[in-house]
Amino acid sequence: MQVVKHRQGKQLVEVDIVKAYGSWKRIKQGLDDLGYNQPNTSAVERFNATARRMNAHQVRRSLAFAHRTETRRAFAWWSATVYNWVRPHRSLRLELDVPQGNKRFQPRTPAMAMGLAERIWEVAEVLRYPVYPKSV
Repeated sequence: MQVVKHRQGKQLVEVDIVKAYGSWKRIKQGLDDLGYNQPNTSAVERFNATARRMNAHQVRRSLAFAHRTETRRAFAWWSATVYNWVRPHRSLRLELDVPQGNKRFQPRTPAMAMGLAERIWEVAEVLRYPVYPKSV
């Protein structure tokens, strides 16, 4: 989906929702699955901004070079892994039934929120975890 905003000067006049890829039926199904009434690109834009902040190779102007596709792909996977398994997100935290001293919330990662992990992982654990390539 693409949200195209038409302006006259600084005033927003019209907003068009354009299909960039796929069918309207599939888009409607995806929106229903997410609980959205209308297309919203904010989640994708937020993710892209976070990915650029975490990976210097995705920043528009940077001294970090990643000319090889494999290098860029590896950095993107690393950023996504840290984002989902290592980095707790404030919006996902749960309030504790009984506060423990000054601690009122249980921090959580997206992997914990989806039920894929029971705790926040350390970077060293991620590096030691065996990953097996897909068989071709």
